[in-house]
Amino acid sequence: MINRLLTPVRTRGLLHAGGSPLQMGRCMEIHTGEAPDTFEKDIAIITVNDYRGTHHAAATVTFDAVRKHFYSLINPHSKLRLIDAGEVIVGETPEDTINNLKMVVEFMLAQRIIPVIIGGSHDLSYGQYKAYEFLGQAVNLAVVDERIDIDHADDAPEYRNWLLNVFSHEPNYLFNYSAIACQGHYINNELFETIDNLYFDTCRLGKLKEDFRIVEPELRDADIVSIDVSAIKYGDAPGTIDCSPNGITSEDMCQLMRYAGMSDKVSSLGIYNYQPANDRQETTAQLIAQMIWYFVDGYYNRKHDYPITDENDFHKYIVNLSDNEYDLTFWKSKKSGRWWLEVPFTVEQRFERQQLVPCSYHDYEEAMQNMLPDKWLRMFEKLAM
Repeated sequence: MINRLLTPVRTRGLLHAGGSPLQMGRCMEIHTGEAPDTFEKDIAIITVNDYRGTHHAAATVTFDAVRKHFYSLINPHSKLRLIDAGEVIVGETPEDTINNLKMVVEFMLAQRIIPVIIGGSHDLSYGQYKAYEFLGQAVNLAVVDERIDIDHADDAPEYRNWLLNVFSHEPNYLFNYSAIACQGHYINNELFETIDNLYFDTCRLGKLKEDFRIVEPELRDADIVSIDVSAIKYGDAPGTIDCSPNGITSEDMCQLMRYAGMSDKVSSLGIYNYQPANDRQETTAQLIAQMIWYFVDGYYNRKHDYPITDENDFHKYIVNLSDNEYDLTFWKSKKSGRWWLEVPFTVEQRFERQQLVPCSYHDYEEAMQNMLPDKWLRMFEKLAM
């Protein structure tokens, strides 16, 4: 089935004959034949060349520049199990492409392979999300974007409105949505209020600038990560669908990718809205290649301290708040130093993974000052719904 949905990679001009044997392109498998060999792979790169969800669909886009720069980077791990699985076949309609992507991602998830998707317009994220339906469990979605892609205008393009499809999808298996690096001048206050009323999370660009480490617990809690490269400032990534003078820096984006790679929950990653026609000197292609490299490096540095299987691997801290009927239980990993906060609630099986909330030492400090952490309260309210 998978070979009918993926076309092979044409490597001509992408691998240099005199390159180092330590380069990624010489340490990974590349699908150039009839079917990609996904046996015993950890991560699979796939591309999707469909931009019909935007105002300006491009017919001749290739991802060769991203591949060329990624293949040239040095392998970070001695036991790399990575494949470039090729390109998802574009359907007759955008919906057909989304369903093709959904089937490819579903196949990868069933094989316990993390798909790394490079697109294509951001509405392709809906296919990435739909692939999780067969798992029968609630999932968390983290989106790095300068906007929140819900637009009720009649002429709104799909890449600006795809989240509405996710929020209204039946059956509903979305437990949490985190809007990361959003910029207030693009988003009306009513939309912020709606997100808040749904007990979803927003992490604005300004907050990230104050302390970028606050994004780590958000990514540690995500199953699905979707990135709009337009969230990166134009000076660092000119090859995007939407350009903005403000945004995440290239260095911070690579750190964000490493956080995502190190998360024991993240099981798929999408990078969307790359526009080669605007990419001066292939700057954005180089950055996307480096972003994927940092994700791979993070993956091979996972500490496997979630879910908790042995309490001896953790320090347990119980904090009593004078105005709260529940004690707060914090867990700190001895392996990684990362923190979790336990939410005392009896829930149905599909929500079991949500009772341990990734948090930071700052949340523990707040509790010690008799302040109820916002993360605990929001999760308690959500589980009580």
